Amino acid sequence: MFHNPGPRRSRADDSDDAHAEHADRGCEEFEDPAPAGGSKLSKSELRQQALKSRRSLTKDEVASRSGLVTRRLLQLPEFASAVSIATYVAKSDEVQTAAVISRALAEGKKVLVPRSDPQSSTLFFAEIHSLSELSPGHFGILEPAVSSPPLRLDSADIALVPIVAWDERGHRIGYGKGYFDRALEANRGPVTIGLAFESQRFGEVPQSAADVPLDIIVTEERVLRLRGGRR
Repeated sequence: MFHNPGPRRSRADDSDDAHAEHADRGCEEFEDPAPAGGSKLSKSELRQQALKSRRSLTKDEVASRSGLVTRRLLQLPEFASAVSIATYVAKSDEVQTAAVISRALAEGKKVLVPRSDPQSSTLFFAEIHSLSELSPGHFGILEPAVSSPPLRLDSADIALVPIVAWDERGHRIGYGKGYFDRALEANRGPVTIGLAFESQRFGEVPQSAADVPLDIIVTEERVLRLRGGRR
């Protein structure tokens, strides 16, 4: 699968153990969280707060909110016109992607999914033709076979990115290892679309030079167009 070297422009901290987290506006929203003394939360503190919120969701809540995110995503012109998509494979409490993958395959789109290499902290991408080709890999996430030929991420028209926490400037953080940021930095072709729940939103997400901001964020309530994609 494809080897993603060094850094790209600037989005937001990415996922290591896996990929993203979520919830709903009707639930608690986070606005510029700051501990006593006025200083804002660090990335690590914010990540833990966001993960705690996500883990409080029931399976039914994750499923219903993921369904709303999926509906909005499938209505995007970027998805409709894409010949090839790259997407994460969701864990149980992330915005689910199985329906998106199945829809893309049914429409004859080329689908690339990642395989992680913890030794190099790198994501490799491979084409799949069915969800049944995936099996648990590192961190328990479903991945393509190690023998699958590596493909370049920049051959995809859109890339669906997991989110742990996000803000309305398009900044995100993941699990802290920067897997997706390095992949996106090294492959600038795809329109990047983050999938998240509204309850993962913070007033401001801390950024570093290695973080890569998103072009579009899709939640269960809205689509935020930030810096890319078709208007």
